[in-house]
Amino acid sequence: MTLFAAAVGLLSIVIAWGVTLRLFSLARRTRSLPERLLAIGFSSLFCVGYPLAGASRAPGMASTVEGSLFFACGAIGMVTGTIALGRFPLVVFRPGSSWAKGLSVAIALSGSIAGAGCAVTVARSHTTAEMITNIHAWALLLMSTLAVCFLWHAVESSLYFGRMKKRLALGLARPDTTYRFLLWALASWCNFGMVATIAVLRATGVAILSALPMTIIALGSLVTSFCWWLAFFMPRSLEVRLPGAAADGRSALQAPSPRD
Repeated sequence: MTLFAAAVGLLSIVIAWGVTLRLFSLARRTRSLPERLLAIGFSSLFCVGYPLAGASRAPGMASTVEGSLFFACGAIGMVTGTIALGRFPLVVFRPGSSWAKGLSVAIALSGSIAGAGCAVTVARSHTTAEMITNIHAWALLLMSTLAVCFLWHAVESSLYFGRMKKRLALGLARPDTTYRFLLWALASWCNFGMVATIAVLRATGVAILSALPMTIIALGSLVTSFCWWLAFFMPRSLEVRLPGAAADGRSALQAPSPRD
């Protein structure tokens, strides 16, 4: 299972880097905050946070200065990604909402505290067993914060997909735009399920960097990367096959945002 997790994890990292580069390119072209937040969040979590945290526990790295440094950098990546993705629903779906602003701030604070706790614990631990014991509460807090973040994404994008389907039926929305939100929702639900499962395993005493949790993280990252790739860079050959699609020659990258 460890080899499987490593192989799937490597594939998910390759896809994640491809998506990240395209997202940063899109953000640079549009100069829009939502695209920038997604690029930062995706790269921080899937290109930095998860890979470095996993690498820190590779054979020969545990309980070393290098391993601690890898984990600290990974924790910074996870916190940065959590803050960026925790702000995205506020900017896109709930601008001006007091409760959404409060939830976004709570996600940022909780993720920062948990990430700092994880990094300090790893740095101060002299053995792997000591680290696993002491990091338990911090890791659980970080996973729970990520779960809340992804759940918010999943609920908001699912609701918006429902509204877009009604507009599509009336001829007021484009098929590719509508189904981008479905893909976005699927990726978010997948991430929520992945992180929630990891949190449950961690709460029951299973080490987060053992084979089963790492396999779940690798598979979840892979599915998420694939869904986000299709959502933001849908091939034209797929666009024209969507229900209700009309070959109008427009690109999915020109689709309006939820705020339009």
